[in-house]
Amino acid sequence: MNKTPSIAEQTVRGSFYTVLASGVTIILGFVRAVLLARFLLPEHFGTVALAMVFVILGNRLRSLGLQIAILHKQDDHGPYYVTFFTLHTLLILISSVLYIGIAPFIARFYPDQRELAPVMVALIVITGVGAMNQIQEALLRVHLRFDRLALTNVASAMAMFLVAPYLAWRGWGVWSLVAQEGSGILMRAILVWGPWRVGAVRFGVDKGAARWLIRFGAANWVGANTNYVLERFDDFWVGTALGNVALGFYNRAYEFARYPRRLIATSLVTVMTPVFARLQDDAVNLSKAFFRVMSLLVRVGLVVGGLILLLTPEFVHYVLGPKWDPMILTLQLMTLYMVLDPLVIMSSNLFYAVGQPEVVARVRLVQLGFFVPAVVGGAKVAGINGVALVADFMLLIGLLLNLRHARHVVTFSLWRMVGWPLVAAGTGVSLPLLLIGPKVLLTPQVGWPLIAKAVLFVGAFGAVLLVGEGREVVTLARYVYGIARKRRQNTRG
Repeated sequence: MNKTPSIAEQTVRGSFYTVLASGVTIILGFVRAVLLARFLLPEHFGTVALAMVFVILGNRLRSLGLQIAILHKQDDHGPYYVTFFTLHTLLILISSVLYIGIAPFIARFYPDQRELAPVMVALIVITGVGAMNQIQEALLRVHLRFDRLALTNVASAMAMFLVAPYLAWRGWGVWSLVAQEGSGILMRAILVWGPWRVGAVRFGVDKGAARWLIRFGAANWVGANTNYVLERFDDFWVGTALGNVALGFYNRAYEFARYPRRLIATSLVTVMTPVFARLQDDAVNLSKAFFRVMSLLVRVGLVVGGLILLLTPEFVHYVLGPKWDPMILTLQLMTLYMVLDPLVIMSSNLFYAVGQPEVVARVRLVQLGFFVPAVVGGAKVAGINGVALVADFMLLIGLLLNLRHARHVVTFSLWRMVGWPLVAAGTGVSLPLLLIGPKVLLTPQVGWPLIAKAVLFVGAFGAVLLVGEGREVVTLARYVYGIARKRRQNTRG
């Protein structure tokens, strides 16, 4: 007799698959991004990035968050599912036809980008298929089939890894990036509508279910679109005001600046958000958990950010290629973004976990009020470097507001969280500049200067941190070791 796994067992197993799959997809994605940068030109990335601004905006406007609603209802065959399937499919079909008709008119505002309209049309079709995939992916989450979702993610990443660099190498230009999106979504469609399929193709509308789904989705629609503007308005304005070449440089810098989020924050958020929820009525232990994970993110983020700041010239010039040298300063300016992004995500999830999502919504509105006019001004004054600085300050505003509101939920010392790490990072960056010279920060190095600046930074950072808070470092190391040990035990069990 087969024993049905408990929810706890499925969650632990699903977390293992999710973390493992995330590691694989991040590595494949990074290597793919490097290869594409070697084979393609900045304007190729700029054209696709601008097209995606409009395509994703259309996807956001048509999406009512219905897949979240069906996840909440836990319905995979009844009236809510059938109504969800029908509404979701109709929204995709109707909106896709409208967007295809509008695409040529949008492209007229960008006469120097001849491929923008056909690229938009192709991406509209591709993302329409992706939206249909969301039906089955939502049901897989209802059934807690995280293993199948993880395998789907890996298969999709592998398809993009094989298709896009090969086509770019063969000279497909901008269309290799379109094929990247298409190959990943097609692989997902093959799996979720093939061997992984859970729900049937069923059309029908239950009026009561339809009213509930639309009402539930409308609340998600506002928050999702506010977040979208925060993430995409800079791409839109750079592409509109500065052109697709500048957007190509900015888009690649932004893409590489988000890798620390994928490497550091995603797994920790997956683990810590339910921990925060479990401890929401235990203020002492909730405060300890929040302080320790934020402290860990600060220290890891500053180490990674400091190394990237110092090694960006070599990474861009030798790994991506000399044609990308104009983005060196932009990527260096976005090292602050790399440090702040995981902290904003983690602190926002504290409010979700304790049932205060309205705090996150208010903070995002304040960020939006700053971001839109500041991007316009920053682009005018300093080009993509000005926009990069605006993105940094937008996240800093969000983090400071989150921490202010967090004091109503948890207690913590801001100095103990960030004080000594900031001193350590400042010392670590300053030491190579003083001993070797400013050239180590501005121009690519080879040989001993390259090794020396990395060794000096890490050594100075570690020394200052040990002197300033040796006991805290040991405590934090034991905390991280305890989490890792518990996960290994759960995995073996």
